[in-house]
Amino acid sequence: MYSRRVPRTVRASTEKRLLAAGRAAFARKGLAGTSLKADILEPAGVSVGSFYHRFTDKTDLLLAILRQHSEALRAALRDAHRPARGRTLVDIVRSSYAMVFRLAEENEDLLRIQLVERTSADPRVRQYLREDRARWIASLADDYRRLDSTRVRPGESAPRPLDADLLAELVVGLSLGCVAQLLELPRDERPSARARLLKGLVRFTLGGAAALAGEIALSVSPTQSGGAP
Repeated sequence: MYSRRVPRTVRASTEKRLLAAGRAAFARKGLAGTSLKADILEPAGVSVGSFYHRFTDKTDLLLAILRQHSEALRAALRDAHRPARGRTLVDIVRSSYAMVFRLAEENEDLLRIQLVERTSADPRVRQYLREDRARWIASLADDYRRLDSTRVRPGESAPRPLDADLLAELVVGLSLGCVAQLLELPRDERPSARARLLKGLVRFTLGGAAALAGEIALSVSPTQSGGAP
């Protein structure tokens, strides 16, 4: 009898084609507008049975695409935040933002999918994106706490602790907004806009971190802060 077992290389190739076809289709049409057969299976050259052997439905495929991208991006960000001899905090912040911009432009289709699907009709997608954002914030906050601990030098008193969770939440929101703004521009206008945004983000983040730690005195009236006058 012939073995029914499919070689591992064939299985990997099939899944790779499905991920690529799904990524292209979801970027063009969104989850709701994508036809599983016409937009994914036919371009990938994969049968219906082979698809359902790997994924439960097209939403499951979309989540696999988003998961793959997010994990790779978080790994790259951890590398960008890793302290090294001779690297200042300014260097680390600048390199992390520069990396975010670079990866966003290299994966423009995936960023557009994420921006569009935040209001997806499928609750699984909305839940995944909410949880993924929370994971981003938690991971970034851990990095900020680690970097904040390096500010203490021998013989110096410890600075006021940084609200790393709040800073991470603000930075994630700010980064997504700036990335979306950059991707809206024609490609020939992006280099100058990227340089301007990068410079502003570095200053804003470092100044904001100092303010959150109480190292910069801010005078805000109750009315300005949203409290009762």
